[in-house]
Amino acid sequence: MEENNYTLEQMRADYQQLKERLENQEIINDALMREAMGGKVRSMRGTVGWSIACAVFVFLTAPFIFHYNPVVQASWAFTIATMLLMAFCIFLDWKFNHKVQGTDLSNCDMLTFSKHVREMKANYAGWIKWAFIIIVFWAGWLIAEVLLNVEEKKLAIPMVVGLLFGLIVGGIIGYRMDRKIIRTCSEIINQIEN
Repeated sequence: MEENNYTLEQMRADYQQLKERLENQEIINDALMREAMGGKVRSMRGTVGWSIACAVFVFLTAPFIFHYNPVVQASWAFTIATMLLMAFCIFLDWKFNHKVQGTDLSNCDMLTFSKHVREMKANYAGWIKWAFIIIVFWAGWLIAEVLLNVEEKKLAIPMVVGLLFGLIVGGIIGYRMDRKIIRTCSEIINQIEN
């Protein structure tokens, strides 16, 4: 009969080696997960950066596009309201993102980070609903401004069509940017939970 020379000391040594391998594997998996999440956070930062850049562009050019444009000749009230709307959008981007973007992923508490990502996702999902209402109101006001202020009525219809086309294209781009952020938030949450 073959004698089993596997002692308790050997068993402890093997157990310790296995335990160290598992700990190293967990450290590596954690580091890889944090690195992947860092890439997703940078991706969201880029999307938000484009959103803010567009809002700043509209803010700076609104007087020339709407008020001083001889075809549109929108009132200062509309122009200032548009500029305030863009400033509000910039503020919301900061408000929705600052907790997630300010997190140091190399050593943060993942549960707290997940909570911030969930909050960011909910904020963007809620904002999409309000943005649609604001856009409809703003577009109606813009159309009224054009129809009331344009001297050559023949130019009013093509101008309104062009403005609505631009609004629709801009709205689709903005909606896609927000959906991309929401989708990325979902990916981060799933990655943390799994």
